[in-house]
Amino acid sequence: MKKILLALAAAAVAWLAFADELQLKNDFPKTYVVKKGDTLWDISAKYLKNPWLWPKLWQSNEQVDNPHLIYPGDKLSLVIIDGVPQLVRKPMVKLSPTARVIEKDKAIPTLPTNQIRTFLTHQQIVDDDLLKGAPRVTGGADRTKRLTDSMEMYAKGDKIDEGRLYGVYRKGNSYVDPKTGEDLGTEAILVSVVKAMDVRTLKVSDDEDAQSFQLASLKVEQVEREISQGDYLLPLDDHSLPVYFQPHAPGALVEARIIDSSRKTRALGKYDVVVLDKGARDGIDPGMVLEAKRDGAKVLVKDKTEYEEDASVFDRWFSSDEETVTQPSEAIGQMMVFRTFDKLSLALILKAEKPIREMDLATNPE
Repeated sequence: MKKILLALAAAAVAWLAFADELQLKNDFPKTYVVKKGDTLWDISAKYLKNPWLWPKLWQSNEQVDNPHLIYPGDKLSLVIIDGVPQLVRKPMVKLSPTARVIEKDKAIPTLPTNQIRTFLTHQQIVDDDLLKGAPRVTGGADRTKRLTDSMEMYAKGDKIDEGRLYGVYRKGNSYVDPKTGEDLGTEAILVSVVKAMDVRTLKVSDDEDAQSFQLASLKVEQVEREISQGDYLLPLDDHSLPVYFQPHAPGALVEARIIDSSRKTRALGKYDVVVLDKGARDGIDPGMVLEAKRDGAKVLVKDKTEYEEDASVFDRWFSSDEETVTQPSEAIGQMMVFRTFDKLSLALILKAEKPIREMDLATNPE
């Protein structure tokens, strides 16, 4: 057993070393001029078989303070230094008696931020205890059940801060671990952004010892959809929008499952956002690159050879391990984690060779 464990450890070390190796694509461009709308991932994918290794590819340039910041107009050239491929950059300059770097657009991001902006700022995964104690929309002044930004409306709760911005949320999916059934959290869908105004403290009754609560009028600041009675108010933190992620492969084995998606469709592709059933407590962090894999089909090899899903209930129940063959799993795409919660994480699909579906595996890239 000790020899087996040592062999497995050696294999893991060898795999990690191979995963960190720069492998150039056969059709990489010798030079490339950065354009507005490019991302670091897309540019790296033009050169590398494993785009998440881009930090190893960039070569420091004395004219650029941060070698990981690339700007529209920069010219990239591939060179070999001590046997290692490197990208060197020549920043865009304006010819004048004294050459100088001209004012340029902002550095290009790691990922297309327009695809993940909402998920980085206001989208939430919460637990039921948080929702139970959150203020809730009671309705409008004219007794309308579905409310719009032009209507006067109110919310009831405790500890409502006057003048503070709140997200109005509606409960979405409740997530559970596919294997253990553990409660992983609840999706909170952003409905609108409001500001609490004119917060009053009221009593349930006229009794001196009666419990009190707060009632606030709401000023709508941003509308995503109609507000409904019973929607929840959660305070909005001042989220800054990160655009630079440090791509990296996992340092240990990851076996997460896709359990939901932003578009709620069966077939997912490039730039779709997916929910994974692993989070910060499992070692998942922003920038982690994972490979999407489809489980290999199970085949029953008996008098009749057929996929397990097509076999009769009788054949499935009475098939032995020797009569069941599990085919190898298939790599079908890549994704990068961009936000983590305690038990869940959000990832953006960056490559899809085949449609990606719920319950596909998200694991270490090969």
